[in-house]
Amino acid sequence: MDEFRPLLRVHAPRWPWLLAGGGLMLMATLAGFGLLALSGWFITATGLAGIAMAAGNTVMLDIYRPGAGIRFFAVGRAVSRYGERLVTHEAVMRLLADLRVWMFQRLMQLDLRRLGALRGGDTLARLTADVDRLDQFYLRLLAPVAVAAFGLVIAAVVLALFAPPAALAVTVIIGATAAAAALLGLWLTRRPGEQVVALSGQLRDHLVLALRGAAELRIYGHESSALQHQDALSREHERTNRTLARLAGLTQAGGSLATFISVWVAAVLTIPLVQTGALSGPGFGLVLLGTLALAELVTPLPMATQALARVRAAARRVVGAAPETTAPPPEAQRPGDGTVVLEGVRYRHHAGAPMILDGVGLTVYPGDRVAITGRSGTGKSSLLQLITGALSPESGAVRVGGDPVATLSPEAIGQRAAWMPQRTILFNGTVEDNLRMAAPDASRQSLWHALWLASLDDTVAALPEGLDTWLGESGRQLSGGEARRLTLARTLLQPAPVLLLDEPVRGLDRDTALAVMERLADLPEQRAVVVVTHAPELLPDRFRHLALHGGQLGAGV
Repeated sequence: MDEFRPLLRVHAPRWPWLLAGGGLMLMATLAGFGLLALSGWFITATGLAGIAMAAGNTVMLDIYRPGAGIRFFAVGRAVSRYGERLVTHEAVMRLLADLRVWMFQRLMQLDLRRLGALRGGDTLARLTADVDRLDQFYLRLLAPVAVAAFGLVIAAVVLALFAPPAALAVTVIIGATAAAAALLGLWLTRRPGEQVVALSGQLRDHLVLALRGAAELRIYGHESSALQHQDALSREHERTNRTLARLAGLTQAGGSLATFISVWVAAVLTIPLVQTGALSGPGFGLVLLGTLALAELVTPLPMATQALARVRAAARRVVGAAPETTAPPPEAQRPGDGTVVLEGVRYRHHAGAPMILDGVGLTVYPGDRVAITGRSGTGKSSLLQLITGALSPESGAVRVGGDPVATLSPEAIGQRAAWMPQRTILFNGTVEDNLRMAAPDASRQSLWHALWLASLDDTVAALPEGLDTWLGESGRQLSGGEARRLTLARTLLQPAPVLLLDEPVRGLDRDTALAVMERLADLPEQRAVVVVTHAPELLPDRFRHLALHGGQLGAGV
């Protein structure tokens, strides 16, 4: 059950809502018990009064107080049930939002190697279907089990006031049957419950991969095999769901059978009390219908056992997608200067692969301008990713602002170093929206200055809506060079003392690239700039040129 511990921590801020929902659920259940039990008393009393009157006897029967009680329980049950649905669903919606934020935050703390190991469709399934499935943790597992336990005890106490032997027998029968059904259901549904969750992830993963590779599948004639595989997964998913449905039906039938047996046992044990005068006739009706009302308590339990298997599997996938990372010490979160130090850094992509960085050493001081060149695959981008903490070295030390990168949180690293990755990433939104991802509180003047530094200000000014121009789907499509410069402008807006720029002028014409590099060289003295490029001829004289070759950094030519 270790997979539930992180979920319980996420649930903690919502416990007032959850307790309120559980309390309303218990009130609705007890109101149903009271309604049926009191109705049994009233119906029996009315029938006996009618028989007595038919025999010529005078009978005094108060119909107002029992009638008021029945109306009270009926209205209370309806109001409690409505409040329970309102509160529990509000709580669950907030919980699901909390879980998605929690999972996304955990994913963002993973390094690039671990993020790259996650499959897109499967990760999507974990963020959507698996998180959605966790709503059953409270609605179908915690709350129904707690309500059944408390409700059974309270109902047993009420029944014991009228027929102690029957109350004891009914409690034992229903409690034992519920426990046995839960254990049996858990044993029977564990494997299919885990299978249906895993198959859901596989279905989404295969669908996403097939859609992404639709053109290649068509070109090479593999469309039919992809469809057959998707169909096979769908059939297996459907078959597993049918198995779970049959098991749920069997366990629910067992619970109903236990309730009817309890009614017969209660009748057998209560009749002698009526015969001896220890219990009135209306009390007999109260005990029988009250026992029948206990079915409402135990009916959700088979679904709870089935939900447990699914929830455990979903929790395992959600927690496993984003393993917990060690929190950096608080003292490592202070702002640092713009000094970057690499000492004896060795790195390779995976065990058994050749070293692409073998004992690399580099020191960058505030105000430095450093350019790193080299052939593709020599480790230039990996070197920048090591500085940002996106990758971890096999050995050696990487420090930014005087602290080891491994001790810094992503937020602290972002305060010290702004990284422009090789991959251009823009979001569906306006030009301003994309820029403010780096600096939400920046003035419009600052936005235009960043665009000027990236030599994109004239292009944006020429757009019909300027900074308010929508980009992406249903909007303006930027060219590769324009998108690259917008990404550069966004990076420059970050107030970090170190700029790590991976191919900032890729895709630009020579004149524009030279202008951008000159402006980078003229940035304020307190900012250090490290540029990775394949075009050393574009470097201004102020840049210190280093070449990466054979895992070593040396002077460039």
